[in-house]
Amino acid sequence: MLAACLYFAGTIVEGEASSYALLLVGRLMYGLGIGFAMHGAPAYIAETSPQDVRGLLISLKEVLIVLGILLGYLASFLFVSKIQGWRTIYLIAAPVAVVLFSGMFWLPASPRWLLLRRQPREAVLASLRKLRGPGEQEEALELEVDLMVSGAGSAPPAEGKGQERAAGFSALLRKENLRPLLIGMSLMVFQQITGQPSVLYYATKIFQDAGFAAAESATAVSVVLGIFKLLMTGIAVFTVDVYGRRPLLLTGVAGMAVSLFVLGAVKAPVLSVVALLLYVGCYQVSFGPVSWLIVGEVFPLAVRSSAIALASFANFGSNFLVSLVLPTVQSVLGAQNTYIAFGLIAVAAVTVIFAFVPETKGKSLEEIEDMFK
Repeated sequence: MLAACLYFAGTIVEGEASSYALLLVGRLMYGLGIGFAMHGAPAYIAETSPQDVRGLLISLKEVLIVLGILLGYLASFLFVSKIQGWRTIYLIAAPVAVVLFSGMFWLPASPRWLLLRRQPREAVLASLRKLRGPGEQEEALELEVDLMVSGAGSAPPAEGKGQERAAGFSALLRKENLRPLLIGMSLMVFQQITGQPSVLYYATKIFQDAGFAAAESATAVSVVLGIFKLLMTGIAVFTVDVYGRRPLLLTGVAGMAVSLFVLGAVKAPVLSVVALLLYVGCYQVSFGPVSWLIVGEVFPLAVRSSAIALASFANFGSNFLVSLVLPTVQSVLGAQNTYIAFGLIAVAAVTVIFAFVPETKGKSLEEIEDMFK
């Protein structure tokens, strides 16, 4: 809800900005909203989803992000040539923020969050009933709560509020918490330093060199890539609970490495376009949705909020760092050698994933927590 408020305020300030400084203020407000949403959404979805579709539901977040970006590209394509059209592009996001804020009133508190705060068992059951719907058997709900209680270590009190048991950042250094923290943060950093923001920077030029008319406009290229990203993300969402997290990560990141090496070694325009699309597709079936999925799953309940906050910081921080140093790296190495450098980082990412990232498909959050004890 806080994120929705920041989205709304940010879009209004951006759309009505009378100076560059005000535009930056609006961007800052909107960016803070993104930070809160990217922290809260994976945790909430993971804690409320049935385990057999948890991967699909968390990964669906990435589909909607890609869809939102695509709609932003389309809005830019429609309004960018109009007088003051950039204001319209910002302001049309405000009603969406209102819908998001209003919709949150319908969502119950996470049953695991209630358990963490030592709320009565009936409160946990009431939340679960609302989440699972009227068709769920009461015995199944009772069993699910029992599993949550068992995983949390002790049952909530019979009635009344108790002391909250959420742990602070210092608890992340404990042995059972440190390994999942390192896994989550590693995925977040690798997601950014394998070149995802910077490779797309050259997308327009790659399309132009290949002779595609759509590449005459950077906005048109963005729309084309946005549609392709949406299709590939959809494939990942509907297969992540079938094939598992590790296979998608390993094959996808390996495909990213291959495509980066091709981009770095080959100057044939059409082949470069194929390599670019391979890179985008492999990213969207691996790091794009699956890294956030694993971040939502691997952290123990007591430290989940703090751990996801750190993982999100690692993600946005590494994105900022890549954006900061990329111009210098490109001026020193050149574009093609930069691709090869990103490819080598992708090989390192595959090695880390193979050695340290566990498979979480089909496991409850409590079973995943037990894996690290």
